[in-house]
Amino acid sequence: MMVRSFKLRMLLVIFLVAAAGLAMQSGESSRRIAEPVIRFMLKDYGVEQKIASFIDNLRDQGRLDLVPARSNSTLTLPCEYIAVKKNYGWHWNSKTHKQEFSPGIYLEVNRNTAVNPILDGRVIEISSNKEGRQVLLEHNENFYSLYGGLDEVFVEEGKEVAADSLIGKTGKTLYFEIRNQDGPQDPTPLFE
Repeated sequence: MMVRSFKLRMLLVIFLVAAAGLAMQSGESSRRIAEPVIRFMLKDYGVEQKIASFIDNLRDQGRLDLVPARSNSTLTLPCEYIAVKKNYGWHWNSKTHKQEFSPGIYLEVNRNTAVNPILDGRVIEISSNKEGRQVLLEHNENFYSLYGGLDEVFVEEGKEVAADSLIGKTGKTLYFEIRNQDGPQDPTPLFE
């Protein structure tokens, strides 16, 4: 029974990866949906741990020289918060009865809480949605942060912002997301 179950699960993973690959080729909006799904599936099956174990074995055998990555930058919290309302990742939506992916984190905050960038950067976009206004910052060529649920915005598109500058002020919830060249990344470690 275990083998059969494993074979069925593996067949399902292969099918989903193939479907996601086709979706990624069909356009940018499909790609934004497919990439987090693929990343989640890879994490769910422990691929990252297996690769890390493989690299450790190569290092132990003396066949791998690692070059450490360095940065003088330190990420800071975007604001003071009361609690995490919704984490990054997959969630069951009881209203739609569907599994949904949250590419960011929702923080419960006091109204009018000051929001600062997590790093120095440049304002790429200011937009609005049903949750309020949002600001997208580019920190370097492949690293971005998004701040949503803002009642007030104090920055302008195209302008540089320092980590200690004020982006805006919140409503009752701040939506926060970080992205790199691979898409949305889990910001949870920043809040632990």
